[in-house]
Amino acid sequence: MQLVTKRLGVLEVEDNQILTFPEGLLGFYDYKRFVVVQLEKGNDVIRWLQSIDDPSLGFLILDPRAVFPDYDPEFSAEDLDSLDIKTPDDLVMVCVVTVPRNVRKMTANLQAPLLINPEKRLGKQVITISPEYSTKHEIFPALENLLKRTG
Repeated sequence: MQLVTKRLGVLEVEDNQILTFPEGLLGFYDYKRFVVVQLEKGNDVIRWLQSIDDPSLGFLILDPRAVFPDYDPEFSAEDLDSLDIKTPDDLVMVCVVTVPRNVRKMTANLQAPLLINPEKRLGKQVITISPEYSTKHEIFPALENLLKRTG
């Protein structure tokens, strides 16, 4: 199917690429079907989560462990059960990114990551039971620290 999006233009989307979030996302409960779009070839850290139900709705997402290597949230068994997985290792985890005018102030929502079962193409936004994570973790300081450690 062709999807004409507000930010990415025309996308060709196959049925096997569509992820279903039966409960929607926090604040966007009516939007259940999404596709993950790679923005830059070879970059799996930052991607775009595009709504199929509303082509003007999309979210910048990132792999939190690529930026925050110590990120290790805990989830309730009930949340994981609804994703129909054998083990939590079967999940892909991403976080929604907020990008303000000053891009250096962009933040990641580590308190409510998106958990995805890629085999079933099923996803859920889950609030962690780990109290140390917030909805606004700054990304640039974490990237700078990461570069210092690996540079």
